[in-house]
Amino acid sequence: MLKVKKIYLDMDGVIADFNKRYKELFTVHPKEAEKDNKFEPFFKEFIRKQGFATLDLMPDAINLMNYVRKIGIPVEILSSTASEDRDADIRPQKIKWLKDHQIEFNPIFVPGGELKAKYATPDSLLIDDTPKVIDAFRRAGGIGILYTDYVSCIATLSMYTWQSINNMI
Repeated sequence: MLKVKKIYLDMDGVIADFNKRYKELFTVHPKEAEKDNKFEPFFKEFIRKQGFATLDLMPDAINLMNYVRKIGIPVEILSSTASEDRDADIRPQKIKWLKDHQIEFNPIFVPGGELKAKYATPDSLLIDDTPKVIDAFRRAGGIGILYTDYVSCIATLSMYTWQSINNMI
């Protein structure tokens, strides 16, 4: 079995609850806002209000981070800042969020989710909640786990990291 040598964790939707804060601010889920062509104006306001710095932790985010720490494989954050134009506004918010939540994983920021594929290698694994990001990462040769919930994620992750886990016992 292939040994995973690097785990990348997405922020928004995996450890940080973007959807919850967006809905609190605009009373609509981001996907509904997209259908009504309201996502962009709301997103600009979200960024202006420092929304990325004020996100709640996702349910089970602490459990997920504790789990990946114990595996013994290096873990880094791999998160999108949406675009080149928005990077300078979003990056500091995400760095603040990581510091405020005392998350010590090295952060890597890319100006668009699909650019995460540049970090794909046969022994790297990305946990992300966006299907097109996972698809691009896999096409580039990496291992992708589509995050839907903690239990499913850990079940899938354990299939790729069982050798490392057995070394902990």
